[in-house]
This record gives sequence, structure tokens and C-alpha cells, in this order.
Amino acid sequence: MEWATVQHLDLRHVGRGQKALQPHAAAFHPSQALVAAAIGNYIIEFDAFTGSKMSTIDIGAPVVRMSYSPTSSHAIVAILEDCTIRSCDFDTEQTFVLHSPEKRMEQISSGTEVHLALTPLQPVVFFGFHRRMSVTVVGTVEGGRAPTKIKTDLKKPVVNLACHPRLPVLYVAYADGWIRAYNIHTYAVHYTLQLDNTIKLIGAGAFAFHPTLEWIFVGDRRGTLLAWDVSTERPNMIGITQVGSQPITSVAWLPMLRLLVTLSKDGTLQAWKTRVMLNPNRPPMQANFFELAAIESIDVPRILSQQGGEAVYPLPRIRTIEVHSKLNMAVLLFANMTAGDNLKNRAAYTREGRKQLFAVLQGARGSSASVLKEKLSSLGSSGILADHQLQSQLQEHHLKGHSQLTISDIARRAFLYSHFMEGHAKSAPISRLPLITVLDTKHHLKDIPVCLPFHLEINFFNKANRVLHYPVRAFYLDGVNVMAYNLCSGKDTLYKKLYTSIPGNVEYHPKYMIYSKKQHLFLVVYEFSGATNEVVLYWENTDVHTANSKGSTIKGRDAAFIGPNENQFAVLDDDKTGLALYILPGLASQEVDERNEPVEQNQSTDSKVGLVQGPMQFMFETEVDRIFSTPLESTIMFASHGDQICLAKLVQGYRLSADGHYISTKAEGRKSIKLKVNEIVLQG
Repeated sequence: MEWATVQHLDLRHVGRGQKALQPHAAAFHPSQALVAAAIGNYIIEFDAFTGSKMSTIDIGAPVVRMSYSPTSSHAIVAILEDCTIRSCDFDTEQTFVLHSPEKRMEQISSGTEVHLALTPLQPVVFFGFHRRMSVTVVGTVEGGRAPTKIKTDLKKPVVNLACHPRLPVLYVAYADGWIRAYNIHTYAVHYTLQLDNTIKLIGAGAFAFHPTLEWIFVGDRRGTLLAWDVSTERPNMIGITQVGSQPITSVAWLPMLRLLVTLSKDGTLQAWKTRVMLNPNRPPMQANFFELAAIESIDVPRILSQQGGEAVYPLPRIRTIEVHSKLNMAVLLFANMTAGDNLKNRAAYTREGRKQLFAVLQGARGSSASVLKEKLSSLGSSGILADHQLQSQLQEHHLKGHSQLTISDIARRAFLYSHFMEGHAKSAPISRLPLITVLDTKHHLKDIPVCLPFHLEINFFNKANRVLHYPVRAFYLDGVNVMAYNLCSGKDTLYKKLYTSIPGNVEYHPKYMIYSKKQHLFLVVYEFSGATNEVVLYWENTDVHTANSKGSTIKGRDAAFIGPNENQFAVLDDDKTGLALYILPGLASQEVDERNEPVEQNQSTDSKVGLVQGPMQFMFETEVDRIFSTPLESTIMFASHGDQICLAKLVQGYRLSADGHYISTKAEGRKSIKLKVNEIVLQG
């Protein structure tokens, strides 16, 4: 998995006639695909899917911190540089001043730390300035609750605020690492999150909440990440890890990937997965709760230059990440550098970059290209040798027909001339807001539940009597379970558990599900950690008097049914070139009556598992990414990403070799669809 840019939200034309501006705050709508960005005195709302600008409102002063109000359908609550709290309603295109400071001359900047917390249970906002001794609450609608200053029971500086997304609880973080939970109505203390004296904390820098479980994630300013379970009367810490030496400034839960993202003050972005050991014989290990997720580190020049963007030199530091609460979407905000600082930093940046590069080149003398590339990637945020620019250099040199250029050559050239990034990027405010996602290049449909779609017959609309008989249930996968959703009652039931048990250290996720109505057979493809894949065969039980049938497994990365009676199925090997053909037992001549119901068979479903004939081995000439079912006799459809979609005949005895029967992947002389370079086939 890797971070990739979906699109850049264009903010270049805001405040025309002024100097170039850079967005300094952003927020996602809690339930809709909407994102708002603050730039200059304006708040601009975009459709997150299309990138279309929805509305623009001049709020009167630059925004320091803002968030969508969870109690209104379409409004933002923001703290501005003039220290006022304002509500911005996009439906009516009006703004209201909710609170004004006592001292009119008081001013803060966009980099000032202020704390804002909203609850979905009341139209109020809690806010406070960093290290003050009190918290203020005010209504979020015009004519609502008057501003009230709440004196906390602990006489300690307040360093953060957060509201629980489902419960009437306000969390106040104090400077010594204590976190107190107060009732939002009575301000009575529910409990205190506090560690023993052996672990030193200096105050929460960020909060995040699990969407379903009563888990609270806290990023401390000392660089420590903690997880608390507050579902019991006495909350207990269930996880702790040291992210780094820098303070944690942002913590967010990615709901679709079930991962936690942390951002440190130096711009380091990391993703974590959570592990819960359900072993009654062993106590849970708090140190093992967080584990780094298998996501490539974010490449900022690549993020900025993808989808028509432009990289910036020197490499900007990520200041904030805002994540959508339901979608696999996030936006990045970068630290703003003035022109003077930019020139000063450029010289220091180039000097330091050359030092690091020289050390890497010296240490990698005599090493292979793969070792050198690994060492170069350790340069991290230096940005001199961003991976995408390395690849473009290599590709450009190859197209010109020059002698083979190596990564080592490019690295040495970057060291000698010390302006590798200057030739590819510009130094200016980043006036586009990158909308990013976590992309799984091996499984593009990871965010979409694996289910069986409903297909109409090809000639359905040509029939005189267009009556569509919907199936009783819809099937989808939930982990290792085949689930059935009843279309009449709307209830979900567990239809079949495909694996009785999977070791706790093995990661898995379902990839595809194929079902044959004629054979009552499921083919379910799973991917396991270590890049191994399995196809599970499960015969649906049509006889209520027999016990539930057992399943069997075959190694493979994809599967498809073949023929008008679906009496054969093929499995694509993990190497993407091998294809195994299987023939189902005694079903080649199975008759299907007019009601599309199979003739009753004497053999049980359990016996069918052992009577599957095969495999008969075939071999594609080049790699194939997907295979799809066809109703054509002995014909399979295959797709090669970025190349073609094609039909192939599985003819026995043609070009037989020791490896099996060869299948040509050339499009000449056969029906095929040409794909563009970046096009991939998701479903067939």
C-alpha cells in the first residue's frame, strides 16, 4: 500500500490581485464527501469526489482552526486570527459571530495553537487557548448559549480538548499528561486517564476515537502514542509505543483500512495497525498493541507532482493531516515559508543534502543497485532523490537510446551538481490542496465490500414480458464468513464459515467471490500475508435433509467458470502465467429445466469435492492479471492491466510442452479490447 494523490483542489485564483496564498486550515464533513479549505480570508467548500468548487465565503479574517458542526447539516465553526469564534453556514451563505474576545486588540496567527471541540449531542463548542487555566463554552447557532467560562477542578494549564463522538463526555488534557473526562452537561468528573510515575508524559497533542469501539488514541507531546479502553468503569491503557522524539501533532483513524495515522511536528507521517491478543492464558502486552503498518513512507514530491501538480523546492514540511471520518480520503497542509526563509533554507538544504548523499555513496561503494536504492530511500525527507524522479530519469535515458544509466550514476550526478531538485521544482506557496488516499496497488477494490452483483440477462429489455425475478438473498463476504442479506426482511445471516480458524499472526482479506447458479458452487479468493492466495470451493446445500457441506481449497490468485453449463472452472496461479483447468463431477451433461432449476443429483455435495477432475495445466505466454467467466464453450476471458482484454480458447493438445498447454496472449486475429497505459480491469 502507498499514499497517492487523488486530485489537487485548486485555490490559485482566491483573492485575485494579491500575492500568492497557501491554504492554512481544512476540514471534512463528518458524513458527506465535502471538504472545506481556508485560504486568506476565505473558506471554500469542494466536492471531494469531483474536486468541483461548491461555494466561497469571505469570513472576515484568516482562519486558525475550524471544524464542521456535527449538529447542523452544513455549517463550519472557526476560530479566526482576531480571536473571534464564527459560524459559517454554507446553505444560507451567512456568517455569525458566536464569541468576541474581551480585549479587542488581541490577535493570534495561523500558527498559534488553539483548541476546539464540538459534540454531536449539543449545539455548543468548547474552546480554549493553549496553556490557559480555563475552557469556554458557547452555542454554535445564532441566539444560542451565551459564552460561559468553565474553571477546571485541576489548577493546571490546559493543552488540548476533545469531545467523544457518541457520548456526552468532554476530555480536557493537562500539561502533566493527565486527561480528565467531564460530563458536558454537569461538568462532573467521570474518570481520569493517567499513567504511573514510571512513564513521563507532557500533555496530549492530539486525540482520535475508534468509530465503533470505546477506544481513545492519544498522541503525547513527548512522542508517545497511547490507546485507552474506556468501556469499563475504570478505564485501562491497552497500548503504548514511542513514535519518535518529536511531539505528535495529529492522530487520525482511517476507517476503511482500520489503521491509525500519526503526524509528528517534524512532518513524519506514520501508519499503525492495532493488535488485540485474545488469549485467556496470557495477559495482554501493551507494548505489542501498536505495530507499524505495511505502507510505504509518504513521498511528498511525488504527492505534489501527481495528477498535474507541481513539486516545490525545498521540500515542504507536512504541518497537518485531516482525515475523512468514513472515506479513504485525507488532505495535507504544509508549513508556509516566507521568501527570505526560503532562500536561506535552500542553501542549508542543499549543503545538508550533499553531506547525506556523500555519506550514502561512500557507504554503498561496491554494492548492488538494489542495496544503493535502499540506502538512498533512507535519506527520508531530504527529497533530493525522490523515487518518482529517479524512475523518470532512468526512463528518459532509456528512451534516448543511451548506454544503460544506473541509479548510482544519477546519485553521483546529484551530488556533483547539487541542484537535482531545483531543475524539477519551483519555490512558491503551495496554492493547491492535495487530496490523498491510501492506494493498494495489488487490490484496487479493497475499499469496496466483496459481494455478488445482480446481472440482468442480455436480452432482458427485448422481452415482451419484462418481469425480473430477484433472488431471495444477496451474498457478500465478511472476513472468513459468507454472509446472506435477505432482500425481503433486510436481515443479515451467517451463511457459511469458510475457515474454521486462522492463526492470529496471519493477515488476510477476501479479494473476489464468484458463484455458479447452475452448479450451486462458490469460488472465493483470499489473499494472505506473505503474498499467498487461495481459492475456496464451497458447494451450496440444496437438500435440507443433508448436513452442511464441506469446502476445499486450491492455491491460486483468481478463478472463473467456463462454458454454458459452468461445468468447468479455471484457477490462475500466483505467478500470473499458469492456469489450472478443473472439470466438475458428473455435471457436463446436466440438464436445466425451464425454471432454471438443476435436475436432482444422487451424489451428496461432500462427495463432489473429491470427484473434481484436474488440474489440466495451461500456460499464458505473458503475465495475466485477471481472468473472468464466460458462457462460451472452453473459452476464458483474461485481462492484462495497461495492455488488453482478450478471449482465449482452452484447446487441449496445442503446443504441448513439459509445463502444459500454451495460451497465446497476442491480440492479433482474435476479439480483444486495447487498454491504455494506466487502465486496469476491476470487474468483468
